Amino acid sequence: MVDKPLGRLNQIAYMVPDINKAIDWWTEVMGVGPFFIFPSFDMVRGDYRGKDHLAQFGAAIAFSGDLMVELIEPRGPSIFQEFLNAGRKGVHHLCAFSDSMKDTEAWVAERGGKRLQGAEFGDGSQIAYFAMDDDETIILEVGVLKPEVQGLFDMIQQAGANWDGKTKIFDPMAG
Repeated sequence: MVDKPLGRLNQIAYMVPDINKAIDWWTEVMGVGPFFIFPSFDMVRGDYRGKDHLAQFGAAIAFSGDLMVELIEPRGPSIFQEFLNAGRKGVHHLCAFSDSMKDTEAWVAERGGKRLQGAEFGDGSQIAYFAMDDDETIILEVGVLKPEVQGLFDMIQQAGANWDGKTKIFDPMAG
């Protein structure tokens, strides 16, 4: 049996049809912000339901304390688009970080989980989404992240801790 290769659950992700409207709602109604909008993703490899595929989507993250809130706007074939196409809305997956995707995949397989989608990025970071039950209602994202990515997340979390309650977008490159 493989020891649990994951850290704690640290993120909750929502599928949204319009990321800008979702950011408005989260900042104004839920009091979570500011959001960092990823400008693009440097994916070098990807898979979707067992076939090579680079999923296209927009994403933004903010923190509420230690909890990362991710908003994802699907932009083509993916498990994200399937979720919205099925008429579903709201929470799509939870996330935890790991040091080893190989160990994570073995741990998930021992528990009957299956890989649905994943990607590798130019910096070597990896993400994968696993259905942890047969009807795919519990999806676990696992991220194996390089220190630079974790550093960006730390800056976004700090921006949330110091948030003025008004600014909707966090730009780490702004003065």
